Amino acid sequence: MDEIKKWTIYLIFLVAGFATGAGSIGLFPQFWLQYGLTGMVVHLVFLAILTYVAILEAETVMKSGYYFVELYNKVSKRPAMVLSIFAAIAMFLSYYTANTMLTVLSPVLGTGTVARLIAKILMFAIAFVILTRAKEKTFAIMAIGSVIFVVAVTITTVAFKVQISEGATYLAMAKHMLVARHPITLDLIKAAAERAIYGVGLGFAFYLMLGSFINERFNAKVIIGVGILVQLFIGILSTITVVYAIAPTTPDRLLQYVHGGEEGAIQLMGELPHILADYPTLILLIGISAFFAGITSLLPTAEIGLQIVESTLRVSRNKAAAYLVAVALAIGVIDSSPSTADMVLKAVSVTTFFTAIFELYPVLASKEKPSTSALAMAGIAAVLFLVGGLYALFAVFRAGGVYVVSGIIAAVVILFGLFGDKLVPEKA
Repeated sequence: MDEIKKWTIYLIFLVAGFATGAGSIGLFPQFWLQYGLTGMVVHLVFLAILTYVAILEAETVMKSGYYFVELYNKVSKRPAMVLSIFAAIAMFLSYYTANTMLTVLSPVLGTGTVARLIAKILMFAIAFVILTRAKEKTFAIMAIGSVIFVVAVTITTVAFKVQISEGATYLAMAKHMLVARHPITLDLIKAAAERAIYGVGLGFAFYLMLGSFINERFNAKVIIGVGILVQLFIGILSTITVVYAIAPTTPDRLLQYVHGGEEGAIQLMGELPHILADYPTLILLIGISAFFAGITSLLPTAEIGLQIVESTLRVSRNKAAAYLVAVALAIGVIDSSPSTADMVLKAVSVTTFFTAIFELYPVLASKEKPSTSALAMAGIAAVLFLVGGLYALFAVFRAGGVYVVSGIIAAVVILFGLFGDKLVPEKA
């Protein structure tokens, strides 16, 4: 196998691992069960549009000949946008590191404040070692981890299907929820769009970074398209796994999970050792799958943040990694409590709608204009991000309480990206 084919396979799994994340293990099944077949169809429409946008982004950077941070600093003259993306990455890492490590530590430590803080510190230490020591092998390590993840999820799903006894009433209810038809509401559209944004991974500049890494010998359409299809396949397998994992308990527990949001999904992971007390092998398998789901998404996101710091501050890779970890961990100490963590997560969810527009900006501002159909698709995506973002921002303010802080944080990051260019020191 030649180098191009080998790296194409690596990059497909890198995209799949980045796009999947722990959300596909815990949150995609939750979304599908809650909104049924209607939600799935709307989600697939968003997923197709956003996959096309991701391909456009990667191809734009490939054709430009610029490094992705340079596109903002030197070409588009919008440095504040890339710094807003960095802010979203730092907040995301502050939350996500805990969730990743808790997939294996929650049976021992629980999911409380202290457990989250310990989990974050350990996960940041692992990420720092990989980012600074692996160097040119970093992408290969991420890709191999993604291969392990896909294999682990497949084995886990088969094991749950074989070992868990089927309760006719319970499974009939779960199947009915998956194929149910619901009216198309703003909440459904927002949830489907959020799952698609996370399902593709827009808002974190991953595909811009990918375009900086590959050249014209690689086919971005194949790499990204197949990678997202693998992500969708993993989401479907994960739904089967979750349904069977809750089967030993009651239908009420399934409903509690479906309507419990992000924290409900985390709580379920903490309860699985008790629910599956008679199936220790299954507990181990799902723990491995969830951990690799987290780390294969976390490491590429951290790599983007590292490269933004490295290019913006013009420091070494090791220093950039240290700065990234320091900033994200400082936020992580503050959001270690479950309520604060959920507040930060909501801020990230709102922010990514707008940083996805910032990520799309180099495509829309490119001197080599894409085709009319490509520009039309990019425009549709930008409108979807704007409408979804405004609705999400309104929703957090309407929720009140601590979520008002979510809206304020998101608004500050977004406004800085739009109007903060004069606050960024100009570089020669």
